[in-house]
Amino acid sequence: MYYICLNKFTFITVLNKLLLLSCLLLLTISCQAQSEKNNSAYDFRDLLVDIREEKLSPEMAGEKFKSILKPLRQKYADQMLDSSEVQLIFPLKSKNYRAVGGKGKGFYARQFNLFDHSISKSHPAHDIFIYDLNRDCKDDNDNQYVDVVAVNSGEVIAVENNWQEGDAYKGGNYVWFYDYQTGGLWYYAHLREVYVSMGQKIHAGDKIGEVGRTGFNALTNRSDTHLHLMHLSLDTDLNPRPINHYEWLKSAQTVYTAQIPENRSVKDVEVFKLQSKSLNDIKLAGKNRSKDIARKTLRTGK
Repeated sequence: MYYICLNKFTFITVLNKLLLLSCLLLLTISCQAQSEKNNSAYDFRDLLVDIREEKLSPEMAGEKFKSILKPLRQKYADQMLDSSEVQLIFPLKSKNYRAVGGKGKGFYARQFNLFDHSISKSHPAHDIFIYDLNRDCKDDNDNQYVDVVAVNSGEVIAVENNWQEGDAYKGGNYVWFYDYQTGGLWYYAHLREVYVSMGQKIHAGDKIGEVGRTGFNALTNRSDTHLHLMHLSLDTDLNPRPINHYEWLKSAQTVYTAQIPENRSVKDVEVFKLQSKSLNDIKLAGKNRSKDIARKTLRTGK
């Protein structure tokens, strides 16, 4: 009898321990899942805001930047091409490289640091202008707003579309996207309207916004209406470096029609691999977009 009671006691003790271990395991898994959820909820736009408001040290901002970009680099690593093979769509519909300010001499990247908002003595970008004497954001040649298009195919990683007059930040309404082909980042600033959202897959030539005058500097009368366009190259350690992409813009193709992109899932996306400058090789990829735009919507920007 004593032996049976002892066995029952031992069994209950072991069972209680197993139940306790199971609860601890479930709690650990739950905490890890919540931690991963919190980390994934912190996106590139959040990082940009924290940098602008100087809530992070440059070192901490750099580490967060790498943690956000690492999954994209791993996801699309096999789709990157050498920079010498890059063939872009010109970022403004119906325009070409002649719209670039200063004939490409407006780019200067000295002291650039994406992670330190206190440094503001660089201009690692090109400003692309429209003819807009009365500052209404319309091209005076046809009295129409000018479409801003994706220079390449990629994934949108941050947008701002609620800039208000009086807001202090310089970029106004903007779009950042990760470029499948170059493995780098494109930044479009001062947009009047934004037509894409974070996480959206876009193709070269898709309409992503309209040229505007949003942003602290762009709003002033001293500034002509323009698109601010920057490209950041990412090295193997994901350190960002601005690239003077003027030569890319000079050889870019001009699009004369543009559509707002549909919401594409990852499986619907095929990356542009432009291995030739021949227009016959440039085709739209993705759902319901199989027509060859070489014959209908593109011609050289030269």
